[in-house]
Amino acid sequence: MLNSSDIRTLERFTDSATARKWEGLIRKMSAGNTITVANTGLFSSGKSTLFNAMLGRVDDERFPVGAAPTTKTGDRETLEGDIVLLDTPGIDSNNREDDAEAFDMVMQSDIIIMTHNIKIGMLNRAEYDWLKRIVSGMDSTALRQRLMFAATWSDSRTDAGDLEKVIAELKAQILEAAGGQEIAFYAVSAKRFYTAQQKDSAKLREASGVDEFREKVIEFAVNYAGKAQALRLNELNSLCSSTMGELITRKVSCEENISNAKSRVRSRYEGAFETWRGILSRFKGMKSGVMSKLSEVKANSSSSWEYDNFESKIYNM
Repeated sequence: MLNSSDIRTLERFTDSATARKWEGLIRKMSAGNTITVANTGLFSSGKSTLFNAMLGRVDDERFPVGAAPTTKTGDRETLEGDIVLLDTPGIDSNNREDDAEAFDMVMQSDIIIMTHNIKIGMLNRAEYDWLKRIVSGMDSTALRQRLMFAATWSDSRTDAGDLEKVIAELKAQILEAAGGQEIAFYAVSAKRFYTAQQKDSAKLREASGVDEFREKVIEFAVNYAGKAQALRLNELNSLCSSTMGELITRKVSCEENISNAKSRVRSRYEGAFETWRGILSRFKGMKSGVMSKLSEVKANSSSSWEYDNFESKIYNM
């Protein structure tokens, strides 16, 4: 397995996302039986509110919520057994550090819940790109076993037909972002759940979809736990393959850049090179002539003194 030095080197030749995936996988491989379930989405998507509802924490919120970004570092809480909920920073909060922190936490997680506020309709560009970034490198098995989508604030769409239309549009958009792979989709309303708790209404609680979603999350986590080693090894194989592809692409790009640089240098200095090559050729010819003359003088000299005197004059000219 890679160490921290390897990952820093890898980041130089690939990108930060690949490095974060390796870091996350290494941490998961050493996590033992703990299954981490992370939420992710816009800071206004209702992800923290949903986690609070899943924990039944209505009056005393476990995860802070608010109109502005409140989750800065990952906050954890046990959902059941070895299943831990991880509340991550909201994305697209005009803070790249928050986005980087969120991606780090998502990559460290086994189950990933992408949340979206259905009041705003379809995914915006930031959410769409974020989902694509998460699924990048995941095969169909990993998508089915690790990724869930929660459309929050379903109560805001009071018309059933309107809700169904928006959900259909969302599912089509998610399918496209996930490269044609289906992701488990759930519509929930933490607001209805809170109201149900206050009014002790079983009907409203069921309509909120929170209890059903909670059970599905636990089911996902339990299924993952039973195959954790195999799934993590599968993730390792996929990551090795995608990383190798990135490195090969980078190698080809570097070789092309080197070749282009050589061509530019050759083109820029070719004229000067030819001039100096001509001068060198001329001097070689002159040297050959001089050496020939020296040999001739030596052959015709009556004494070594006469030759040595002539050679000295030639070299001193």
